[in-house]
Formats: sequence, C-alpha cells, structure tokens
Amino acid sequence: MVKETDNLDLVEQARAGSRDGMNRLAVCVSQRLYPYLYRVTSDHDLTEDLLQEVLLAAVRFLDRLERLESFWPWVHGIARSKIQQHFRNRYRRDRLQAAALAKAHHREKARNNRNALESVIREERQESVSSALQELKRQYRDVMELYCFEEMSLSEIASATGRSCRQVRMQFFRAKRSLRRSLYHAGVVQD
Repeated sequence: MVKETDNLDLVEQARAGSRDGMNRLAVCVSQRLYPYLYRVTSDHDLTEDLLQEVLLAAVRFLDRLERLESFWPWVHGIARSKIQQHFRNRYRRDRLQAAALAKAHHREKARNNRNALESVIREERQESVSSALQELKRQYRDVMELYCFEEMSLSEIASATGRSCRQVRMQFFRAKRSLRRSLYHAGVVQD
C-alpha cells in the first residue's frame, strides 16, 4: 500500500516538472478515482472518459494547488465537477433531442393532417364535379365525358357522335360554362 506521504512526494515531483513523478501520480490518481467514478456512472467507457478529463484538469491546474495536503479533496472535487458537467450536458442533450423529436412528430402530424385535409378536399371536389357532370344535359355530358375521360379530340367526338364539328364545339363550350356555373355555386371554383 502506498503511503499518503509518498503521494505528496509525487505531487511535489509533478509540480516540479518531473515526467516520472507526473506519470506515477497519474497512475495513483487513476487507481484511486476509477472505483469512485464507476460507482457513480456504472459505465466503464464513461468512467474512462471522465478519468481522462480529471487527469487533464489536474495536470493543467496542479500549479494552482495551494496546499499539498488538500490534493485528494481537490482531485475529488475536480471529479465531482466533471461528473456533474457530464450529467448536465447529457440532460441538455436529451432535452434537445426530445424537443427535436417532438417537433418532428408535430411536423409529421401536421403534414399528415394537411395530407388528410387535402385528400378530403380532393374527394369533395371530385364528388362535386361528378355531381355537376350528372346534372348536365345528356348531350353536353356525352361531349364532356368523351373529351375528358376518353381523351378524344372535338373532331373525333364529332365523328363518333355523328354531329358536325361546329355542333360539338358549341356543346363543349356550353357544357364547360354550365359546369363552371354549377361548381361556382357549389363553392368549388371561384369566378
């Protein structure tokens, strides 16, 4: 077992710039702090990371240590500070992730609601157009159905129905005007 006075000698050697003293002090600190850090974190990798941070801070600020006898409480204070900092950062990160997930969920829900709304509107429009088509005079409805659904040209419709191109154009024009009026009254289109 290493005596407390030996540890203080290592601290003095490390403060004086001795590499060997610094390395031996680092080993001593690691052996003493590892169990403490592991009890708090229950994670070997995190314990190793925190131990490295404690050692770096201790080396960097060793010259600020006023009394050699307070070395171990000082090192434990650094360790507690690093643990608290880690858990604070993890808490913030977890909160940010939770907020980001909630925001993404809200956007997805809004998009789904918007898609659902658009789908309902599209269905209502289709029903309105279908209803308005059914209200057209039979000759107008035939021209519109052949033009819109069968994708026939007006001249092809004239040939198929035995009407003149002029008659089909006139019926198509009147069918569009009648549809527009019906859809306007149904609130589907604006003037």
